[in-house]
Amino acid sequence: MRAKLQTILVLLAAALLIAGCAAASGPGTPTPPLIPTPTAPPPSRGTTPSAVVAPGDVERAVTATARAVTAAEMATLSGGAGEVFREPFDDNRNAWFTGVFREIETDTIEDGVFKVRWAGKGSSYELYELREVTNFIAAVDCQIYQGDLDGSCGLVFAQRRDAGFYKFELFKNYYRLYRVPPVGEPLLLVEGDPTGDMRPNAMNRLQVLRQGAAIYLALNDAPLAQMDDTALTGGKVGLATDSYAPDGGVEIWLDNFVIWELP
Repeated sequence: MRAKLQTILVLLAAALLIAGCAAASGPGTPTPPLIPTPTAPPPSRGTTPSAVVAPGDVERAVTATARAVTAAEMATLSGGAGEVFREPFDDNRNAWFTGVFREIETDTIEDGVFKVRWAGKGSSYELYELREVTNFIAAVDCQIYQGDLDGSCGLVFAQRRDAGFYKFELFKNYYRLYRVPPVGEPLLLVEGDPTGDMRPNAMNRLQVLRQGAAIYLALNDAPLAQMDDTALTGGKVGLATDSYAPDGGVEIWLDNFVIWELP
């Protein structure tokens, strides 16, 4: 069943966008994708250049201003958004990569969930290829199913090969937003502790809203932070997982990936 995002937002008194994520026992109720894509090109894959993120205090002071943001402000900005893509991972009609990648990452779609299992230390992402967006909302349910503090899941956005991308990364006890250039170390823009909004041992909903220079982050419909950065504008949006354990043992679950475009 489809519904206009604006109608859904009205129901979220303390939220950014759609209803909360799935229960701890498994993924949420899937919704068929709006765009049947058996002939669509497969999502492209990439790797984050480095697991070490440079603080970049001087540049951050010039280009970014982090501050608290209210749910009401985010809901107002979300008005009029139109759904671009929805992926419930009921099957693999959208041609996500499955199999073994670089001998340390195994991707499968099982029981309506995209599962990424790491056998070593690494980072990768997959993009929705059919459209670039500038002003948008993106959301995904994710769970660090195994690996405790050694794993993370996230959203990448404003991705262009010649410019880099932003990455919103969530751990069980930490989150951060950083900018990844085509060459050089990633630059940390904002970070924090999501503990109060985190659902232990369950799916958690990551949300990014981009409007002009403003980037809003939310977790489980609770606003985390807002900051401004003008280095990157439009680009592609995708999913990311990371393992920081040399011996692996990290497993990430992803579900209900949705992109909306803002007017």
